Amino acid sequence: MLLNWGIYYEFFNNARIGYNSFTSYEIGKNILLINSEAVFRRSLTYRIFPIETFFRWRPNIELNFTLAPIWGRARIEMDTTPGDKTDDWNYFITSFGGSANPVSDMGATDAMVSDWIGYSSLLGFRYYVNTRMGVDVKAGFMNNQYKASEWRIQRQKVTGPELKIDDLPIFSIKIICGLR
Repeated sequence: MLLNWGIYYEFFNNARIGYNSFTSYEIGKNILLINSEAVFRRSLTYRIFPIETFFRWRPNIELNFTLAPIWGRARIEMDTTPGDKTDDWNYFITSFGGSANPVSDMGATDAMVSDWIGYSSLLGFRYYVNTRMGVDVKAGFMNNQYKASEWRIQRQKVTGPELKIDDLPIFSIKIICGLR
């Protein structure tokens, strides 16, 4: 399930352009590391730039078709406890006459990031409840060019997790609010 928000601009009487952001989150403990209490956070964000054309079938009913390039980003953050970090901070603090009680335990958060491109195509149905509100239902697919070998952590290339995010089906229900 992806959280979504978006904005559209109708630039012609039957065409819109826009921006959508679909995001998935996961938070948990790293079970792959033995004797580790490291907490990780994973997010997948699909930034979608839709070009949509539509046809008003009835005054309150619209059929639409969307093509969209995608810029995707995956991010994994992990909280760790590095060994030398406390010594470095204690030396720094005492160098200018700092605290008599040393820092004993510190954590750090590093992030591993990967970017990719893709595309999406959707067919939709929109019902206008009134002139400013509607319900939009769409179905289609999303195809991504994700590669596990394209991850970066602190500017170094690393191999990340194998994610099966190509040829994904999409089913979306949205509530539309319009401004005039």
